[in-house]
Amino acid sequence: MSYGGMMRKFNAFRAHMKANGLIETMRLHLMMNGWYREGKVVGKDTFGNVYYEADEHPIHGRNRWVEYADKSDWDGSSVPGEWHMWLTRMTDKIPEEKSVVAGAEGEHYAWKKEHMINKGSLYGNKANYLPPSHWQRGEKEYKQDKAEAWRP
Repeated sequence: MSYGGMMRKFNAFRAHMKANGLIETMRLHLMMNGWYREGKVVGKDTFGNVYYEADEHPIHGRNRWVEYADKSDWDGSSVPGEWHMWLTRMTDKIPEEKSVVAGAEGEHYAWKKEHMINKGSLYGNKANYLPPSHWQRGEKEYKQDKAEAWRP
């Protein structure tokens, strides 16, 4: 960052502190960086993730968030579709905890499967899909011909 950029940020911080006071300025900057949150618990999903909402948040668009159950190894795929819709404001309806196989508006669909967390995609987990000639499937399958010549 250049010297001019640092001075602009410092002057903006100083002006905000002069107008609103030290406590409110520090609160705002802690919230902007995600180090401090204040809000009410809205719900919890089947994976143990807790969802929050703040009525008046100083930063536009940051008033809904999730705290993952496993804070050391969190994964975005651990958020079910219903909760993802709520987080991204596709809907304002709060999903129920027991509606794991529910549709967008809570209807039950027989064809919809239960949500699974996608773990270990970089490490070749057995649950991940690999195409037939993928190098991680093994030497034998990788060396096979990938195309056949057409014979009329």
